[in-house]
Amino acid sequence: MEYSFKRRFSNFIAMLVVSTLSLFLLLYIGIGEAQRTYEQLHYEKLMAQGQIIQNAMEKVLRPGLPLKQYVGFSTLCERILASDKSISVIIAYDRDGKPIFTSGDEFIPLFSSQPDLSSNVAPGDFSEKYLQVTLPLSSRFEQIGSLSLSVPRSIIKDKIKACFGPLFITGAILSLVFSLFISIFKPYLKKRKAPWLQICFATTFIAMSIIIVTSLVTLYSEGAQAKTKALADSLGYRLADIVSFNLVIKDIVGLDQLFFDYQRLNPDIEDAALIINDKIAIHTDPDQIGQPWVHDKNSYEYIVDLTPPGSTREVRTAVALPFDIVYKRTTRSIKNFAALFIASAFLAGLFLQLASSLPGQYKPDNEIITGANKPETEEALLNLVKPVFFVAIFIEHLTYSFLPQHVEHIVMKGNMSATYLSLPFIIYYVFFALSLVPAGHIAERVSPRRLMYFGMLLSALGLGMLALQDDISMVILARAVSGLGQGILFIAVQTYILMTVSPSKRTQGVSIIVFGFQGGMISGLVIGSLLVPYMGEQGVFLLCAAIGIAMAIYTLAMVPSIKQTITGESSLTSTMRELGRNMALVSRSLRFLKTMLLIGIPAKMVLTGVIIFALPLLLSQKKYFQEDIGQIIMLYGVCVLVSTHYVSRWVDRMGQSHIVLFWGSMMSGLGLLLIGLTDWEGIAHLSNRENFSTTVLIIGVAITGLSHGLINAPVVTHIAESRLAENIGA
Repeated sequence: MEYSFKRRFSNFIAMLVVSTLSLFLLLYIGIGEAQRTYEQLHYEKLMAQGQIIQNAMEKVLRPGLPLKQYVGFSTLCERILASDKSISVIIAYDRDGKPIFTSGDEFIPLFSSQPDLSSNVAPGDFSEKYLQVTLPLSSRFEQIGSLSLSVPRSIIKDKIKACFGPLFITGAILSLVFSLFISIFKPYLKKRKAPWLQICFATTFIAMSIIIVTSLVTLYSEGAQAKTKALADSLGYRLADIVSFNLVIKDIVGLDQLFFDYQRLNPDIEDAALIINDKIAIHTDPDQIGQPWVHDKNSYEYIVDLTPPGSTREVRTAVALPFDIVYKRTTRSIKNFAALFIASAFLAGLFLQLASSLPGQYKPDNEIITGANKPETEEALLNLVKPVFFVAIFIEHLTYSFLPQHVEHIVMKGNMSATYLSLPFIIYYVFFALSLVPAGHIAERVSPRRLMYFGMLLSALGLGMLALQDDISMVILARAVSGLGQGILFIAVQTYILMTVSPSKRTQGVSIIVFGFQGGMISGLVIGSLLVPYMGEQGVFLLCAAIGIAMAIYTLAMVPSIKQTITGESSLTSTMRELGRNMALVSRSLRFLKTMLLIGIPAKMVLTGVIIFALPLLLSQKKYFQEDIGQIIMLYGVCVLVSTHYVSRWVDRMGQSHIVLFWGSMMSGLGLLLIGLTDWEGIAHLSNRENFSTTVLIIGVAITGLSHGLINAPVVTHIAESRLAENIGA
């Protein structure tokens, strides 16, 4: 049977694993986005409600009345507690933090540290149980106390759970349907020109994304409406005294300024108005004064009736928030889902190739001698080893969107010199470089599979060590271990590929390393930046270690041994003697030295020094969200992949690698120049400086990525075609 049940089952399992992980990771990110944004809406609503009490109390406290002598606190709070059942307690404290008045069912202490929920700070550092808003209470001369409103986080979590709970079943069904479809119809789909696998995966992912986005819009709409009501109540309370005395609105100087100030303090407000007898008396848009209030279908509106009993004048306040506040908050989720789709697409393609090579083709303990393989055998071997390198790069880059900031925090916490900030990264690449040549010689004499296993274990160990303690010496040691492991694994995979592919496809074989590196980098940066706000840095480090150990086990269990036929003695002494001889040849090769010093090292310096190390710190200082940092760096990897895909074939066909390397270097310089312009003083006067700076930065990162695609694979071919390679081996 051409397409056996065993092959179908392996495809089903592979696709089920990838699609389930992708869709549930998508759902996890969606829940995280909902938690952060819905909590922000609750925070803003609490702030508006707190301002009602704050304004009422400060009218009495401002002349100098002691806080303890304030009368009517409970009466003042009852209206808000009755209208919003989610609020547990409202407490007034004196300047020493001692509670003076309490209104509510329980006592909740005043938390000392309040996060800025508008920034990229994971909630829960100050209290995992309550969300609390604290407002100052001031007299005319000084702050005399504070006011706190607290809401149990369980209310927010229960609302999100009710909204997203059914989606887990939906995700499981979509994953199952996709996996069954691919496993059953793959033989027929392969005969079609259209990439049906990618189309089916994209359709499944987009369907789940639409369902999640719809749930987010519904959730955010409820939060926005509650916020609108709170803002309208707050504004109405400020005007209640004026209306109750039947004062003539036109005679009150500065009342219109109150509405403008209210809109300035609450930027989400689109319109705020005072309506008397169905005519607008005051409006944040002066052109609307004198016109009747007209309901806007594109806004959330809430109207508060302020008309006193028995009054012949009908007075109302209206506040409107545009639907755009929901769509803008949802846009961030859509952007994150799009980035996650790209990362998941790499995983799906990789594991489907793996599934096609698994069913009974090899036993890992059977040694395969190079030169005796058929083309289809070579392809199957490469499919088995691709996940090893991909996952190694993936787990390393899971940390890169936040690792520089993590090290910076440790250095600042320990009051150490700023020179320690770059030391862990220098140590990583030093040990990476030191491992390359010895690992290359060892890989030619023993099966590269053993080195892959050892390198993967070291990488996992180094990443796990980062979770142990916040100490700079531990971080340096951990990075040294990771660098050693990554270097050994890189050489092992490269040797495996060069032993497997034919000479005519050498650049395309090396491009597999480029694809694994950039694909793993893209997926790691995207997923890591999305996970860290919710799992925390320690959680991501431990996750990396667990994935690395699992992949080390896979290497021993599934990757077949491969070895060249070696003649002559292979003792340690002879190996080191040959290593010394080869190093002497390398140091005398002008072509190699020029390529290394003018092309290879500068390209790596840009990647490691600018893209990986400096750029996350720069973006973090500019208050970019964590996921934005990961996605901007991800763009570099995408551009490298795109250019490598086309350039590697052109170099194999035309053989002019030196021309490609020249233009790669020129474009790299242009990209760096654009990245450097983001802090140029010449754009400081622009009104849209932030948008312009971000656009220039993105273009610079993209050009740098395209330029490195012109370098990564061709530079290996350029050296492999040299006389040096003929003498010591490619």
